[in-house]
Amino acid sequence: MVATALPSSAIAEWLSRKSPLLSKTQPVLVALLAFSAAVNLAIYYTDVRGLLGHNDFRLYYAGAEVGLRYGWSHIYDVSLHQAAVAALQPTGPWYAMLTPAPIAWLVAPLTVLGYPAAYWVWVALSIATLAVAVWYVRPRWHSAALYLLWWAALGPLWFSAYEGQVTILATAGLLAGWRLLETRRDYVGGLVLGAALFKPYLVLLLPLALLASGRVRALLGFMTVAAAAGLGMLVTLHPQGIQNYIAMLLAPQAAGDTANTLRSALGGSPAVVAIQAGVVIAVIAISVHARRSHVVWPVVTSALLGSFLLATYWHPQDYLAIDGAAAIMLTAGPRKLAVLIAAAVAIVSALATPLTAHQSVLAWLRFGAHISGILRIANVDAAPARGAACCKASLSSLRRCHGRKTSKGRRPVIAYQGGRRH
Repeated sequence: MVATALPSSAIAEWLSRKSPLLSKTQPVLVALLAFSAAVNLAIYYTDVRGLLGHNDFRLYYAGAEVGLRYGWSHIYDVSLHQAAVAALQPTGPWYAMLTPAPIAWLVAPLTVLGYPAAYWVWVALSIATLAVAVWYVRPRWHSAALYLLWWAALGPLWFSAYEGQVTILATAGLLAGWRLLETRRDYVGGLVLGAALFKPYLVLLLPLALLASGRVRALLGFMTVAAAAGLGMLVTLHPQGIQNYIAMLLAPQAAGDTANTLRSALGGSPAVVAIQAGVVIAVIAISVHARRSHVVWPVVTSALLGSFLLATYWHPQDYLAIDGAAAIMLTAGPRKLAVLIAAAVAIVSALATPLTAHQSVLAWLRFGAHISGILRIANVDAAPARGAACCKASLSSLRRCHGRKTSKGRRPVIAYQGGRRH
C-alpha cells in the first residue's frame, strides 16, 4: 500500500481530471449497470437451478443438524459432518465448515423447515438484512434508484446469495456499524461491526484501525462480541470440539481457497512480506490521521482493503466486503473520486467477464492496492480541506454576528454538522 502511494497519487489526479466525462457518459453507464444486473440475475437463476446441492449454506445446515442431534461439541467432527452433508437433497460434494460455530447456532432454528425451504428463508432474510443496511447508509446526494442499481450490478452479491453465504450478514454489519460510528454511537457501532466476525479474515486489521483512530468505545463493543462468541464456543464445543476446529483451520488449504490471495498471485515471493508490512503501516497511518480529522470512513475502508491484502484465504463471495468499502466511500468520500471508484468496482465485480480467473484476481488485487493508496491521499488531503472550509465558513458566520444579538435578544447558536461542532 505504501509502495502504491505515488502511482495512486497520479491515478487520483488523472481520475479527478477525467471526472467531468462521467456526467457525459452517465446514460451509457446506467445501461451497462442494468445489463450487468440482468446478467447477474440470469447466472444466479442458472446456478440455483443446477447447483443447489453445491452451495455453502448446506455446510452450515449440516453443522446445525449435527449439533442438535449429537451435541454442539461434535459440529466439527469430520465424519459426522460428512454424513450430514451427504444426507441432504439435492446432494453435493463435502467441504470443511471453517466458519465459527455461531453460524450453526443461527441456522439451527431453520432445520425444522427442511433443507430446501431453509435455504430460501435464509437467503431472503440475509438479503433483507443487507437491504436495510444498504438503505441506511445510502448517499443522500445521489439518485436512490441508481444507487440500488449499482448494488444489483455487483457480482459478489449475487454469488453470495447463491452460496447462502454469511458474507452478506457480515457486510450488512460493516455498513451499519460504520454509519453508527459516524453518528458517534461508538459502542453500539462496534457491536454491530462484530457481525463481521462470522468471517474474521475479512476484518483482520479492523481492531488495530479502531485503536489507532482512538475509537476505544467502538473497539470495546467489537471485542465484546468477539469475547461472547469465543466464550460461547468454549462452553459448547468443549476442548475436543475446539481441537477439531483448530485442526480444520490448520489443515492444508486447497488451491481454490488461496488462489485469490496476494501471496498466491505473487507466487509466494518474499516481496509479499514487505508489501503486507507496508499495508499494516499504511492502515495505522490512515487511522491516526482520521483520529485528528474526526472522520471515520477511511478507518473502516482502509481496514477492509488492508485485510484483503493480508488474507491467506479468500473466495469470490468475500469480495462483497470490498464492495461494501466502495459503498462507504460512495457515501462519505470525496464525491467525484468515489463515483469513479464505484464504477470501477462494478466493472471488476462483474460475474461475466472476458478475463481469466487469474487475471480477475490480479485485477482485484491491483484495484485494492491502488484504492488503498488513493484512500490515503484522500484522507490526508481532502479531509482537512473540507474541515478547513467548514471552519472558515463557521468563523465567517460568527464574525458577521459578533457583537450583535438576535431579534429576541439571544446570542447566536453555533451550528453542528455531521455530529461535530464547527
